[in-house]
Amino acid sequence: DRQCQPFRSLNRSRVRMGALRFIGCSFLFLAIFAGLLAGIISNYGEEVAAAVEKQAFSIWLQFNDHIKEISGNEDRQRFFDKQDFMPLIKDLEENVDAIISEYEYVAKNVEFPQFQEVVPGQDVLNYENRWSVFQLRVYGRDLSFNQDLCPVTASLVKKYPQISYAMFSILRGPKHIPPHEGLYSGVLRIHLPLKVPDDCGFGSERCYIRVKNETRTWETGKCLVFDDSLEHEVHFQSSGERAILFLDISRPMPWLEDLGNRIFLSYIKYIPLVAQIEAKAKFYTKMGHM
Repeated sequence: DRQCQPFRSLNRSRVRMGALRFIGCSFLFLAIFAGLLAGIISNYGEEVAAAVEKQAFSIWLQFNDHIKEISGNEDRQRFFDKQDFMPLIKDLEENVDAIISEYEYVAKNVEFPQFQEVVPGQDVLNYENRWSVFQLRVYGRDLSFNQDLCPVTASLVKKYPQISYAMFSILRGPKHIPPHEGLYSGVLRIHLPLKVPDDCGFGSERCYIRVKNETRTWETGKCLVFDDSLEHEVHFQSSGERAILFLDISRPMPWLEDLGNRIFLSYIKYIPLVAQIEAKAKFYTKMGHM
């Protein structure tokens, strides 16, 4: 109920028109790229295809702005009550021991790449090379070569189609992830802590995540849910290692926006960037698997 409060405070007819425009844009976005882009390139060349891609990016910006508006813009909720995300949170926390075991197995047997080695543009957040990742699902695309190494974790990810991104995320301290904003407001972020150093446990002032003006700390096996599209940063002032299961899930929204969001998130796995990320992740797993 709290999630939809900003929606109720707006002019309903204006919001409804925005929602319908949002859905229309979603279908246009899907149509353009699901079947037409290859034909455009073939028949009209790269220049026309680039123009179409530019228009699709403009549509995506409309998606994003509309979601922010109905969610409260800069006043939107920072952290969320995990009880609102059952049974997903319950499944994650009840299976945390198995997830930890699988994380420990792949950490021992696979050389995890630095974040920017698989996802372009992350070097600004990881210039010290202290943030490594092991990806399981990338923008809706399942990475079976990694999922096969951790079947319990993979089965949980596959059980919930609202999970668009899943990976093991490891910080080696001391590490500061500078203030930044996630690109898309249609998802929320979940952290399931798997390994937290003794000097960085629950309530620590040395290790925390800040979202706008609110902070939280990590406790092994206890999920955090937050809006990563707001400005956030991580302080990890420890010489130890913090490991989490990092998930993006669909943001709860009124049904029209939810439909558009599902369309967008179901398509995104087909863009070329995701194929490039998959290829890089496969390379590092194959190279590092001992």
